Amino acid sequence: MKLINLHLNTIFSFLESTITINDFIQELLNNNIEYFGITEHCNFYSMPYFLNEARKHDLKPIFGLDVNVKIENNLYRFIVYCQNKESFMNLKMLSLNFGKKGYIDLAEIRDYSNLIWIEHPIFGYYKKTNNILEIQNHYFAISQYDIDNSEIQNIFDKCLLINHNSILKYDDNSIIKTMSNISNNKIFESIYEEFKIDIETKNNSKLEELIERTNNFAKKLYFEIETKGFKMPKFKNDKNIASNEYLKLLLFKSIREKFDKYSWTDEYQQRFLKELKVIEDLNFADYFLVVQDWVNWAKNNNIKIGPGRGSAAGSLIGYLLNITEVDPIKYDLIFERFLNSNRVTMPDIDIDVQDNKRNDVIEYLLKKYGHEFVANIVTFSSLGKKSAIRDILRINNIAPTLINEISKNIENDEQDLLVEYNENRNLQLSLAKLNPNDESFSTRILNQAARISGFYRQIGTHAAGLVISDQPVISIAPVQYNSENFLQTQISMEYLEDFGLVKMDILGLKTLTTISNIVDLIYQNQSLKINLKDIDLTDQKTLELLSSGHTRGVFQVESPIMIKALRQVKVNNFEDIVAIISLNRPGPMKNVSVYAKRKFGLESIPKINNEYDKILDSTYGIIVYQEQIMKIAQVVAKMTFIEADNLRRIISKKKINEMEDIKSIFIERAMKNGYEKSLATNIFNSIEKFASYGFNRSHAVSYSIITFQMAFLKAHYPLEFYTSCISSAHGSQDTIAKFVNEASECGVEIVSPDINLSESEAIIKNRKIILPLTLIKGLGPEIANSIVENRSKYGPYKNFLDFLLKISSSQSIGKSTIELLIKANTLRSFNYNQNTLLNEIQKNNTDTMLFIKMFKNNIEGVSPNIINSYKPSEILNQDIMFEKKNEIELLGQVYNFNSSASNGMPGQTSFIDMHVGNEYLAIVNCTNIKQKISKKGNNYFELDLEANMQKIRAFYFTSNQEILNVKGKTIKVTLEKRNENIFYLRSIKEVLNEER
Repeated sequence: MKLINLHLNTIFSFLESTITINDFIQELLNNNIEYFGITEHCNFYSMPYFLNEARKHDLKPIFGLDVNVKIENNLYRFIVYCQNKESFMNLKMLSLNFGKKGYIDLAEIRDYSNLIWIEHPIFGYYKKTNNILEIQNHYFAISQYDIDNSEIQNIFDKCLLINHNSILKYDDNSIIKTMSNISNNKIFESIYEEFKIDIETKNNSKLEELIERTNNFAKKLYFEIETKGFKMPKFKNDKNIASNEYLKLLLFKSIREKFDKYSWTDEYQQRFLKELKVIEDLNFADYFLVVQDWVNWAKNNNIKIGPGRGSAAGSLIGYLLNITEVDPIKYDLIFERFLNSNRVTMPDIDIDVQDNKRNDVIEYLLKKYGHEFVANIVTFSSLGKKSAIRDILRINNIAPTLINEISKNIENDEQDLLVEYNENRNLQLSLAKLNPNDESFSTRILNQAARISGFYRQIGTHAAGLVISDQPVISIAPVQYNSENFLQTQISMEYLEDFGLVKMDILGLKTLTTISNIVDLIYQNQSLKINLKDIDLTDQKTLELLSSGHTRGVFQVESPIMIKALRQVKVNNFEDIVAIISLNRPGPMKNVSVYAKRKFGLESIPKINNEYDKILDSTYGIIVYQEQIMKIAQVVAKMTFIEADNLRRIISKKKINEMEDIKSIFIERAMKNGYEKSLATNIFNSIEKFASYGFNRSHAVSYSIITFQMAFLKAHYPLEFYTSCISSAHGSQDTIAKFVNEASECGVEIVSPDINLSESEAIIKNRKIILPLTLIKGLGPEIANSIVENRSKYGPYKNFLDFLLKISSSQSIGKSTIELLIKANTLRSFNYNQNTLLNEIQKNNTDTMLFIKMFKNNIEGVSPNIINSYKPSEILNQDIMFEKKNEIELLGQVYNFNSSASNGMPGQTSFIDMHVGNEYLAIVNCTNIKQKISKKGNNYFELDLEANMQKIRAFYFTSNQEILNVKGKTIKVTLEKRNENIFYLRSIKEVLNEER
């Protein structure tokens, strides 16, 4: 007889099952099964996937939960179903509530009286204790092998034939055991049976009765879960009028503010009416009102919002509502790329917000709409190949060094592990070290890792997405609390619309925080209020900076490949920026040089026909933007923009089955419009060639505005620009060093961390950048803040004794921190070298330390004369090399000693100014050396070199081990610059000094 299985864990019951949804569905189809139960352990994560498959294959899924119940301090598992559609809400509430602690108490079961409680066939209370609980709607899951058990007879009428299904094949028991060890769950207690549909009854009437009872029971549990219709959040306006009317009220007000009767042309009027009609017809007014409300709230509360993102920047109504700051008509953007009347999905308005204030926006939405109506979105993290093999090696007690070696030799993330093993000699050799005498051990490890790779391991939260609903989210879809006690959907992003939930992307963008900080610094320093919306996009100083490629820290254009493109194109207008950003991606990247050559007349622009050529005029005959494809289709084939967007989508997504149809339609329409068939075919082929590379112009324009804003700030306000960029680096020494070195070359004076000047972020004093205390390796924000607070409370530190005395009141700052501060040269203003200061604190019986112990709790009782007359107990000789080495180790480079000047090499060419392909003689500090082996097995060395407050990494191909001795020394070398970031060390001429 066929059995409807009422308990199934899939890979969404993390590390407890090997059953994937596709495999299980195929099993059902192969056996012609219609009904099936899904009961994930403590979640509904697989629900949308099964609903999707059920619709495709006309299946009937029955959703329940596999939950933990705490009874007498032990956890037992129950399979829980709702009795009908109405009680499904109660099942979702159960999922929400037990998620807080991972279980419910026995006493809480009465709160869910309309749910059905089936004791788990292996981990149930009765199975473990032989005791019977007195609860409503209580059933027992038993296997066919329990049916003749005498103890079962008393409860047989309440029994259902339910197996613990977590594997499809018996051999996967070993995988379940492995995953159980990885997760430390220890759930593997016995050998599990494989999933069974056909049960051999052998004319056993009781077994037949049990199967029939279970099947009838299952069918009564089934109901269809509705997943259609948008649950649009309703925007309540202060006028208490319909949303469409309120939207128009806001729009007319904005038109009066942004335009006059001369600038509001007929083109704007027609575009406005067209967009408004589409929005009203699709009932999207509330969506636009919700977005504009929080965006304008953010702007009014000093939260930086990006000028636009994605295709939404193509909306005039979005611009009028201040959702975007991009005029789509000025920049020739197309509304239909964003929204059109044929669209069956929600509009997608993604908003960038400065990342350090994103939570402020979330709090506003929670307060306005209510905590039950707003939710984060769940994501799922799976086991990668490396993490899978690392976990399996760990539970087999393999040494960490060998685990690291094996993991490091896994190189191709996309390739199947077994395939890579067969092709990767290094991986084979490292795995062979596991047990040289037992080859089957490494084979077993490899096969297990390959089997579990891709299985889900844990959940996360979507970085940007947020759901806002017109009703409590739990009434629409299952939810849970995340680690921050914030409501989170159990439905992943791609299935939200199936449930009618509206996703809004609020993306934290660090660049906007940096820009906001720069603008604030300009006001603090120069009393200038900068409104970046008003800057001139033809500003020559900004364009010259972009053209020069000096764009470190400038959004989108600081990578070597972008710098090369800026220099190639010699950017002299805003459209060049838009084009470069759009072209610098895999695929169209080769067209950057074509764009540059055609711009300067070094290559002719191919001509096809006037209408076609005019559309591509601004990009010199190259199809760069998706909007250009749509315009070509509209002009050549007289397609509507809706049809043109459909053409773009079909071609860009390479929908082969639709390609021939759309090609025929295009050519036929073009011929009706007067085009020869051959010309129409050539134009379509041209579109087809570039469509997959075409970039969204609306997005490119929006992000190019951010690029221009940052370049403008760098060109006109370098002091504030570099200060903010250094703070944004959050103590990353490599990143900060690059900004420091570039700022120094621009004439900006840099002060390394100073105990009396520095704070936890970079600041400006007397037109100098004071580097933050957090730059010091090993000194975190908490200690930095403690020092700043201590200094604020007691005043500047007059000398070393004054510093020690005041800082002794801070419990978080001990002797090791003081040593760190000395070695980082933060106490240099006290005019004693590091050896002298270290000597003072390293001996407990010095006069200084005895004095500190005496007055530690009575700072105010110390006479100012004693402080002012302080001298160290012993003055030691300064060791320049020791102090330089300390700065390199703790600050990343030397800030307070100029090695080039001290060695008689003034005017040495800087690393930045070296030309590719040339060799240079240079005097440098070697701060670090690593020995490496190339893929061909040859020795080489990576050297970190520093000079004139600049750092590079150079490669030295030699087998001479003596090279390791130059670490920490000043050396004269011959360098070759291979490209913008790669240097080869050709020779070491001499070592100029030794460590002392």
